[in-house]
Amino acid sequence: MDLLDAAIQIAKSPGQTIHEVMSLKVKDIPTIAEQYDFTHAFCAFLDGFLQSPNKMELIAEQPLLGRMEPREYCMLASAVHKLANDNSLEVPHWVFEKTYTLQEPVYALDTKNPDYRAFLRETSPIEYRLRNLFYGENVLKRV
Repeated sequence: MDLLDAAIQIAKSPGQTIHEVMSLKVKDIPTIAEQYDFTHAFCAFLDGFLQSPNKMELIAEQPLLGRMEPREYCMLASAVHKLANDNSLEVPHWVFEKTYTLQEPVYALDTKNPDYRAFLRETSPIEYRLRNLFYGENVLKRV
């Protein structure tokens, strides 16, 4: 949804804020990623989550399976797990399903550098390490 669509939606629904209208639920990310790409869909979700007064509503339902790469699903589960912990929310049970754990480790930038890999293993949040994702401590930071 772009800003014009959001403005029209707000006009139709008095009392709703732009963040409520534009908040993307994690369950909808695969659909949006199909139309655009995973990175844009994930960033839109993250921006909406950070501003939303209804955070639990955005993460409660698991994403539709089969439309994205396994790594992307694991990234979603890791992010939801960490966001829930960071915001004192109940961690949704779906993030603990085996589907959301990679068999082989994945490192930021697909690095092969052993020193950088060691750094990423040490600094990645536990919610990511549990799923074999190593992206470092700033994985959810937005500029």
